[in-house]
Amino acid sequence: MRRSAVQLVVGALAVGLALTGCESTGNTGTDGDKNAVKQDIIIDREGKTPTPAPEVPGAKKGGQINWLQDGEFQHFDPQQMYYSDSLNVGTQVMFRMLTTFVEDPNGGPLKLVGDLATNTGVSSDGDKTWTYTLRDGIKFEDGSPITSKDISYGVARSFSTYGDQGMQYIQNALDPKRAYKGPYTGDLNVPGIKTPDDKTIVFTFPQPHAEFPYLAAYPTVVPVPKAKDSKDKYEDEWVASGPYKRQVQKKDQFMILERNPHWDAKSDPVRHQYVDTIKFDWSVNRTSQTNRLKASEGDDQTAVMSASVAQQDISTVSGDPALKSRTMEAATPFTNFVYINTTRVTDLDVRKALNYAFDRDSFVKALGGQKVARPATTILAQTVPGFKNYDVFQAGPSGDMSKAKKLVEGKKVPKLGYCFPNTANGQKNAAVVQAALQRDGVFDVALVPVETKEYSNVVGASATTCDLIANGWAADFPDGASTLQVLFDGSGIRPTGNQNLSYLNVPSLNEEFAKLALMGDRAKAAPLYGDLDEKIMREYAPVIPTHYLRAYQLNGTKVGGAFMSPLYAQVNLTGIYVK
Repeated sequence: MRRSAVQLVVGALAVGLALTGCESTGNTGTDGDKNAVKQDIIIDREGKTPTPAPEVPGAKKGGQINWLQDGEFQHFDPQQMYYSDSLNVGTQVMFRMLTTFVEDPNGGPLKLVGDLATNTGVSSDGDKTWTYTLRDGIKFEDGSPITSKDISYGVARSFSTYGDQGMQYIQNALDPKRAYKGPYTGDLNVPGIKTPDDKTIVFTFPQPHAEFPYLAAYPTVVPVPKAKDSKDKYEDEWVASGPYKRQVQKKDQFMILERNPHWDAKSDPVRHQYVDTIKFDWSVNRTSQTNRLKASEGDDQTAVMSASVAQQDISTVSGDPALKSRTMEAATPFTNFVYINTTRVTDLDVRKALNYAFDRDSFVKALGGQKVARPATTILAQTVPGFKNYDVFQAGPSGDMSKAKKLVEGKKVPKLGYCFPNTANGQKNAAVVQAALQRDGVFDVALVPVETKEYSNVVGASATTCDLIANGWAADFPDGASTLQVLFDGSGIRPTGNQNLSYLNVPSLNEEFAKLALMGDRAKAAPLYGDLDEKIMREYAPVIPTHYLRAYQLNGTKVGGAFMSPLYAQVNLTGIYVK
């Protein structure tokens, strides 16, 4: 989900998930993927997680970490954040939410804790009402206190155009008919939100939402001071609540974050503020990132990658003990797809033929091989409860062109436009997709590169002219609904900001999603999502699953405290330091 070069999406969905003190799910990976076996979540309901966060062994203050990336974040406005790279950095160093996840560098369970709030929330009225009390000492970068009204205002603006690219689950839960249009009409009264005092915020929903503490860990609830809301300009004038604030931000070039002097470690259960600055260079492609980190010279001694090691260097890196000692390797919760726009590619046989024609073997090799990707035939990732190992098309690693031809025989299939992020890696991968689908003249595919800054706007518009779309998904929490319902429930399609990039809208399927979401016992619901996954592919073929993403990255020789985020599959920055 999270390389900016492939622009993978992460999402969450409001479902009836019964939260327990410790949620534990287990799945056996396929094809020898032994890392995709289990995900545990501990929920700190009572707010016992200590503040400040425990010190990272060996950490010291000072220096600069250099983040290398091919293309800048799609959004810096917190309410617009939805892509994994911005979520990773935004939630770890720029902003704070009501709750947050503590990630274990040693691979232990995720822990959901209070962030700006003292705990993960107090529920009442059968999980229809959630009450949060804010911590002492929480401030914006200018020293002004963060109040419950700032959080309410952040949620309010998420209902407007300044939140239409971000997560929509809290908005949909509070106001299912979406009658509220945001604060810019002069109405600051968000449906379902009350702020009885500066330290208390209460969310009341029409229906039970036991999963709300998960959703409160994402940027919809980032506080925004009303006086500083500059609307469009907030992308560049955002106000920090986390340990780092903006020093300089040059569009498409670089961004430097510096310490926020008004962030108080005594109020934060997860973050540290070891380095003086973090510089983000938006001009470094995957090959250059690899070469620079292999050499680890000058400023690159304190650099981290956002891409995986380049294909041509994987064997060198994995075979060199010195380089290998600086690598991070992990399975990730992401599945990548070629989405098929069902409003434009309306013939099911054509969509099935596209699945038969796809060459997963060539695609995985182009990505760099088994270190960074494994062939996928399912929608759900292997870590999601209820994952079912199936292969509807049985096309083999390289595809089955004879079956593809048979399905489109006698049909006039128009040229298909394949939209993809216009980066060096995006162009390389798109050429492989085009070559696979055009074999034997079965399909004619036109490449449509889209600048990364505009990618979500272009592909997420219901009127998009893209026939095929490169993208992917990862669930924010372990439940099949947080993938399948988000991606294929047509009742949620809107003019802009869609995550259902296949634009599939089948009333009977929508009803099935709604029915499953109301099941209180999510353990019993899990295998039903696996069955539904297979049904979607068999009966509608709205995507071509391409691969399960893996991460394989190098750090500079002077980078300390870095580990792979299990949520975002990029470097966790909360405790990073310079050796």
